[in-house]
Parts: sequence; C-alpha cells; structure tokens
Amino acid sequence: MLVGGPARLWASPDYLPESAQISAQPVIDITSRYASWHEIIREQLPAPDWAVSVEPESDWQSLYRAPPGDLVGQAPDIACRYPIDIGRQWRMAPEFSPSFLPEFDPGRNWDEWSYDDYVNSSWLQQRGWANPYRIAAQEVQQMNEDDDLALKRVALATAYWWTRRQYEDAELETLEAVLGRPQYLCRDLLADLVAPRLLALLPDSLTEVTSGEGMVPIDLRVASNTSFDSAAAMEKMLLRAAQRGLKAVVIADRNRIDGAQRAQQTAARLRAQGKLPADFRVIVGEYVDTTSGGVLALFVRTWVPEQMTMKKTLEMIHDQGALAIMAHPGVAGGPRMLRQMPFDGYLIQAGLFEMFRTLQVLYEPALVGKPALYGSNTTYSEAVGIPYTMIEADDTSEESLRQALVEGRAYAAGAMYLPWMIAATIKPIGKIETTLNSYFVAHDEGERRFLALLGADNVKIRLSWDRELQGWMGMDRLAEGMARLANGTSPLLELPQIEELALEYSYFQLKYSSSGPTYSLSARCVW
Repeated sequence: MLVGGPARLWASPDYLPESAQISAQPVIDITSRYASWHEIIREQLPAPDWAVSVEPESDWQSLYRAPPGDLVGQAPDIACRYPIDIGRQWRMAPEFSPSFLPEFDPGRNWDEWSYDDYVNSSWLQQRGWANPYRIAAQEVQQMNEDDDLALKRVALATAYWWTRRQYEDAELETLEAVLGRPQYLCRDLLADLVAPRLLALLPDSLTEVTSGEGMVPIDLRVASNTSFDSAAAMEKMLLRAAQRGLKAVVIADRNRIDGAQRAQQTAARLRAQGKLPADFRVIVGEYVDTTSGGVLALFVRTWVPEQMTMKKTLEMIHDQGALAIMAHPGVAGGPRMLRQMPFDGYLIQAGLFEMFRTLQVLYEPALVGKPALYGSNTTYSEAVGIPYTMIEADDTSEESLRQALVEGRAYAAGAMYLPWMIAATIKPIGKIETTLNSYFVAHDEGERRFLALLGADNVKIRLSWDRELQGWMGMDRLAEGMARLANGTSPLLELPQIEELALEYSYFQLKYSSSGPTYSLSARCVW
C-alpha cells in the first residue's frame, strides 16, 4: 500500500504535472545522469513559474537557504504559497530532503533518498514528536501486517467517506484521515453523529453568530486535517462556518501552515462555485509551540518553527507582519509573560482554572490595549464558530482585519463560555478560586523578580505545587486532591520543590530539571 515513499500518500491528481501518473514506480526518477542539484531543479522540480530560483553555479546548500516565494500550482486559477504541501504535487521540498546527493550514491533515486528524510525529518514534527509521514508509514505497516485491523480501518474509512461523499475532496480527505492516528478518525465520526444533536438542545444565544454592518465574525483558531489533532474534512468545515454566519476563519495547525494554505485553495474553489460567499476569507495561521508555551500566529506568510524561545518566536512572527496572540494566558507565568512581551492579544480559554486567571487579566489597565479574543480551537466541523471573535472592520480583506486587530478593534463574542465565567465568580466557587489564585499571583511575581535579577529574556519556573493547585482551581481534581491530603500523598504536605527551571537568552534556553537531575542548553533558530 505504501508506494514510492510517504509523500505519495498525500498526492492529489489536481496538482500533478501532466506527465505524472499514479503507479508503483517512482514518479520522479533521478539517477546518475544528474551531476548536481541545479540540474535537478532545472529539469525536474520546477515549472517555469517557480519563484525559488537557483543559479547554475549554486550548490545544494544555497538551494537549502533559498528564500520563499510565490508558487503557481498546476490547477488553473489556484495560487500556492511556499511551502504549500509539495508532496501533493509530487514534488519533493529540498529542505525536507537535504541529504539527496546523487553524485555520492548514483544507484539510489530521489524517492529512496527522500523517504528516509521525510519519515525522520525534525522539520516535519508536531508537538515535538509527531511526524505525519512517519505516522502514515506506521499505520500502513500495521494494516499490512494485521488483517483484522485493516478490515476495521476499512469500515471506518467507508463510514467517513459516506458522510462526506457529496464533497469534491471526499476521497482524498478519507485517505488522509485513515492514514492518521485512528483515534482522531473515530472521534470525528462520533462528533458528526453527536454534536448536531447536542447543539440543537442548547439555546440559540449560545450557538448563533450575529453581526451587524461593519462587523466581521471570525473564528480565530480551527484545526485542519493536516494537523494530528483533527480528521475534519476542510470543505465541510468551511461550508459549516459560512452557514453558521462566520465571515472568516483562521486555520492554525500545530507548527504547520500547509493545511491553512490548502484550505485557502478549497475556499477559492468553493467561492468560484458559488458555495461560499464572495467575501468569506480563510486566514493562514499557525499554533507555534515555543519553549515557554503556545503562541497563535495570525496572517503568517512563512512557517514559524517550533521549540524556539518565546522572544525569538515573537520576533519571527512580527518580522513577517503577522500577529502574535498568547494562546494560554492563564497558565502559571502566563500573565507575567503577557505583560512583559509584545503580544498582540490573548485568547480566553474554557475551564475554571484558565478562565478565572484570564478574567483577572481582563481588568488590568496596563493590558487594555491587548484585546481578549475567542477561538473555538475546534478539531471538528460542527463546532466551528462556537465561540467566535467580532472584529470591527469595513471588509474581510486580510489587511483590514489585521489592522483592526492591531488597533484593538476586536472582542470576544458568543456566550458559550458564559456559564464558566459565572461559575468562576459566584460563591463559594469564586471564593475558592480567589484563595487558590493568590498562590499563582505570588508565583508570577517570583518569576518576575528572578527574571530581573538574572537579566534573562524570559524565565519558566515549575514547582511541585503547581499541577496540584491547578487541578484544585479547575475543580475537576479537587476531590482527588482532598483524598491525597487525607492519605498523606499530596505534594502540598511538603515545601514546594523546583521541578523545572528554564532561562531564555535570545536563541538559547538554559534548563534544569529535577528528574535526574539534568541540565541542558538548547537552541533553535532560522537564518
């Protein structure tokens, strides 16, 4: 089932060169007749409109550093932006196959080289471990070895395809869903079955999207099926967003932007077919995992690598004219980072712990210029726009929406989180939250003073009490925590211990972890 390397699994006939055919043979066969990289680029990779150019005397290192540019796809009237999933066009991205040097091993073709690079590339990871091509290869191997598993997966794929058969991309969406983690496929099918019925039981005020003239309702974060958080069919999600009344959505996968770029292609096709309003917009976003927490990047043009320091991540986002939204302002140290670093806003998250902590931030005069926003964070089509953000803008153009966010002309909308907000303030819950929050306020102040003392850009301190008290504030682990107090196993019965201490200086992070104990110096940067 796995033919010619994992990239073949993501190929779409809509984006293939006319000469490419789906077969068991490698599509791009590069052997010893090529002497260097520039010949490969000239003869195999690009159409004449490829904007990433390489001079004849350039070597593979120069190609590896080639800057991003516009790339016109094979399908008519579809413009792609680097690094649009080149695997879908049966083209290998050189940065994911840097070890291809045919002059050293002329017996191996490009597919054979790139297979190894794709399944092991650190540049294709999500959450620090999830390489999509490796997962696809593992899933195919398991199905080849286990007939019962293969039958179950075929049944799931059949059900998935049946519920999406009216969409043009149904076959490709089914293939990608079945080659991802099976639990996400199961959850998506279950959500399709249950979510509409549950939403029908809720008051319209909790689920409806309302907007007036000069207002643009937008969901600031949904995940595409490119992300391993989701198996949602993108066409279905976009149509559902428009039906609900949204005028724009931000596709923000973890540490990837190709899913958002593909969603833009899908939206362009649906607008041309009259299935989406002409002013409906898909914004390219990215959820970037940094060494200090998550950042939602909006209006990105190029990919922002994960696991850089917070300062360098924000710089890389702002250097390309994008906006940086703090994804979890309520976590330990979150309010401090929001005050000290140049975030353009922050998300309000559900759950009593983060909700209560974020509500305290709302009333800080120093942060009034940083808007509090909503994103559904949904991985399912049915939940898009629950809740959403309202932007005061004249139109849905990217520049208009971006400028409104820069100027703070946006606010969280939708009442879906209202029950959480009420619960976080009423007695006795509000009193419990206020008391427990005093610990995290002191925690933030301790980090601030430590940061000033050492002159670092950022600091992260994790104590043995943090997780326990976070669970208490969330109420979901309060009873469990009380039981641990009673049986003498609670970490609160001892003085707080440092579990992790990390200092960030520019590109570098110095880190201490009590497990071991271990000390490390790490850095990741792009130049």
